[in-house]
Amino acid sequence: MRVAFGLLIGFAAACLSAAGSVRATEPGLVAADEAVPVRGVIRALDQAALSTELQARVDKIGFREGQAFKKGELLISFDCERYRAETQSAEAVAREMQLTLESNQQLEKFRAVGKHDVEISRARVDKAEAEARSLKSRLQFCEIFAPYDGRVAELTINQYEQPQPNKPFLVIVGNSRLEVEIIVPSHWLSWITPGTPLTFGVDETKGSYAATVVRIGATVDAVSQMVKVIATFNDAVADVLPGMSGAAQFVRPNG
Repeated sequence: MRVAFGLLIGFAAACLSAAGSVRATEPGLVAADEAVPVRGVIRALDQAALSTELQARVDKIGFREGQAFKKGELLISFDCERYRAETQSAEAVAREMQLTLESNQQLEKFRAVGKHDVEISRARVDKAEAEARSLKSRLQFCEIFAPYDGRVAELTINQYEQPQPNKPFLVIVGNSRLEVEIIVPSHWLSWITPGTPLTFGVDETKGSYAATVVRIGATVDAVSQMVKVIATFNDAVADVLPGMSGAAQFVRPNG
């Protein structure tokens, strides 16, 4: 994404440089850079690269690369039989420690054990229950469900394979919330504000879509004197995908 926006900044700067030369040679043209097209890239607000710490084989893959899914559907599951057995063993140890504590509490009433023995039993119960909870918490990662509607952008693992710990193996993108990142001359900030309307023409679809500025970048590039502007589409755009690019046309407040 940084490379793409570096290219966009370079392209925009070159266009504005050319526009500046036009102003110098033809004084009758006012604000020539207003007619220069500004480039933008579409990106998804919902995007995630999924990884796992589990050392388990893939049991089922719900969706392949490019396929669409709905929120809550199973994306991938792992064979966690070993983790389930370890959890059951830890829970059994916790129950054993609890019974020992109850027994010592009864013996304490008859002064058959000391107070410290009861406290030690209680500490062992706390430790065993904590270990059981820790092992049980891993089971929730045995199945990964879709957090939102979207599509599979990248899948680098197959069934029966074991993923490398903490290395992304599945990339998903949402298809309902899209933003357009546009690079504009910084002096345009004198009239571009959140709420400014624009039309964004997408190169890949050859279509134009109404959009509105929602945020302004926090910094201006000191070399190119460009700034990032973020806009959202006014209506749903089913044929537009993240990564597509195009040109934006703004309407100044004075027309």
